[in-house]
Amino acid sequence: MLRRYGLVAFAILFFIYEQVAFNAWITQNGGVGAGLQHAWAALRTDPMVFMAWNDMAVFTAVVLVWLWRDIRRSGRNKLWWPATLLIGCPSLLIYLAHRPDTPASPHGATS
Repeated sequence: MLRRYGLVAFAILFFIYEQVAFNAWITQNGGVGAGLQHAWAALRTDPMVFMAWNDMAVFTAVVLVWLWRDIRRSGRNKLWWPATLLIGCPSLLIYLAHRPDTPASPHGATS
């Protein structure tokens, strides 16, 4: 129960953080178009930014594949997938908070 409340609280705080960061990004760059131009320039000129973006893209793809399989296996609402794709971590955290607990395998064995 505490885990669920903690995940939901973290999801709410993370969502607020994302909104504040997005607003700061728009303000700093003078609009979405200018912000996207700045981001594109950073991706093309900074190899570490490019590598981090690629790493996040691969991780996101892996999470979305896992999420789709988990949704299909558990019979949960398929709208969790586009919500996670569009909103990101906050919706995934709420999905995990409301995911039924499954018993752990003994000694970490997998089936």
